[in-house]
Amino acid sequence: MIVPSRLKALVVDDNAYARVATATTLRKLGLGNIDELGSGAAAVGAILAQRYDVMFMDWYMPDMNGAALLEVIRDPRFSHHGRLPVIMITAYPHRETIAKARELGANEVLTKPFTVSHVSSALGRLIPSGWQLPADLGDTDDGQVLL
Repeated sequence: MIVPSRLKALVVDDNAYARVATATTLRKLGLGNIDELGSGAAAVGAILAQRYDVMFMDWYMPDMNGAALLEVIRDPRFSHHGRLPVIMITAYPHRETIAKARELGANEVLTKPFTVSHVSSALGRLIPSGWQLPADLGDTDDGQVLL
């Protein structure tokens, strides 16, 4: 059984507001162990240093964009850490961007702005035994945009 509070998530976005909004969304879903980083380069070090269950990452970042970060972590030489499920988040949902993200190994792509339900659905597709909104959010997630 998946216990959300035991899952460890990494949120990578150069925009501080976007990091906080994503982490807040994850906390609403019951995740309590969340690291937030502002660059792709910092994410590489963090992924090598510890185990994460899921990573949410922005596509456009100045130092190392989402494409470069995916290329690094999905490279077979990166180690077993490269199998980390990745949910790409972007404000620019062009067909080419989504196709490139998936080609490079993103498991899911979410478009900003997104809701708690969007994140819950994406996690449900990634976690083998499924994922559901916590009971106290089931009737209150009225599509409120969080980011």
